[in-house]
Amino acid sequence: MKNKKNILIIMFASILSFSSCKDDDDASSTPATVEQTNTEKLCGKNFIISDFAYIKNGDTLATGLDTNFIPACSQDDILRFETNGISTFNDGAIKCDPADPQTDTSTWAFYDSETKIIIDAGLDSDTINIITNNGTVFTMGFSEIDEGDILEVVYTYAAQ
Repeated sequence: MKNKKNILIIMFASILSFSSCKDDDDASSTPATVEQTNTEKLCGKNFIISDFAYIKNGDTLATGLDTNFIPACSQDDILRFETNGISTFNDGAIKCDPADPQTDTSTWAFYDSETKIIIDAGLDSDTINIITNNGTVFTMGFSEIDEGDILEVVYTYAAQ
């Protein structure tokens, strides 16, 4: 009889342990996704142009990969940023000028709270506005005033 009593206690304890378990799949136990830094989103990827816009005084004059503005030989070019502050521009398989080097390197750094990129900091540097930097799409642009007209150029690149 003592043996049956021990079996009943074990069974009862087992039933209690299974029924007292709660579901651990609540939101607090799900690991939080770690947001990538802007550097992680931008660096170590090959970017190829996927869209372009040319805007004059608020009117869009060209959009898409219009070959009047982005020649076909430039549409396979690769832009790449590295964490060490070096950017590489590769002419891709189709070069516009066979005499040009295949790759060109420059330095880069974030600027103005990571809302801009400065290329080759110094007297002849270029500062470019970052519009989108999400790890798969990188959109950058700049504007200037030319003979009283406000000209804006926006380039969108897709990570490959």
